[in-house]
Amino acid sequence: MRHLSFILVSVVAAISAGKSCPAFQQQSATDGTWHPVTAVLGGQELSKEIRDGIVLKLTEDQYDVRVNGRPDKGTCVRDTSTTPHRMTITGTEGPNKGKTLLAIFEMPEADKMRVCYDLGGKAFPTAFKSEHGTTNYLVEYRKELPRETELTGEVIEIPDSDIIELLTAEKKKYRIRLNGIDAPEKAQPFGSESLKELRHLVGQKSVRVVTLGEDRSGQVIGDLYFRPENAVKNDPETLLNVTMVRDGFAWHYVRFAPDNKDLAAAEQSARTSKLGLWAEENAIAPWEWRKAEDEKKNTK
Repeated sequence: MRHLSFILVSVVAAISAGKSCPAFQQQSATDGTWHPVTAVLGGQELSKEIRDGIVLKLTEDQYDVRVNGRPDKGTCVRDTSTTPHRMTITGTEGPNKGKTLLAIFEMPEADKMRVCYDLGGKAFPTAFKSEHGTTNYLVEYRKELPRETELTGEVIEIPDSDIIELLTAEKKKYRIRLNGIDAPEKAQPFGSESLKELRHLVGQKSVRVVTLGEDRSGQVIGDLYFRPENAVKNDPETLLNVTMVRDGFAWHYVRFAPDNKDLAAAEQSARTSKLGLWAEENAIAPWEWRKAEDEKKNTK
């Protein structure tokens, strides 16, 4: 199943690497990074674990798929004279090197893509279906936001101390993971205080987010800017990520932001002043706490 999913994704990659359907004629419509939302092979849905390991990057007529880090590359040819549109994919590197795969595709929206293809490469599918007993694979993708995209909207929910859910004016929802910080888990000491502070600062407020890509679970990584309650008209926006660390409600997540000097300085300041979680002796970093909890579960 894992090998098949690898092949399937390469088809989707190739399909989307071609020129888009008539509603989206510009080549840039398919350029970017794509993630599978649903995937069905022979009537059986692929697990989230498999889907989360797949990353598809498209550049003009080239595709580059990574499945848990393993590469698969190739080219594709588009035929828009048919309905649905057809794609012929040729692998040039990886497990599909020298193989030809056939698929149909459509882009109902600029950030969505649906593809169905025959793994055997013998015939183009006639419909967007993947039924039991067939070698057809049906996948739906979502397009990752480019780095440094700006999102503005209202914080409608805060499920964790370093995660917010944003609703834009266009009624689109995004789950934002604050870049470069790691706050205490809910069950960890100071976890509830950290969550309370985040809700106080930005809960139900208008904010601006600058994106920095996504993590494997599909959360948008971003820097979040807001205006504090005591801000006056001409005051600049405040960076929430730094604020949470500076006031002792989160750690600088060095593993994912090793060169962020602002976060490093903010943590050092909080440590020196013994603010927030640093008032406790031997404060445990969230990543160490999670590791210890996992080890406890594995020993049971």
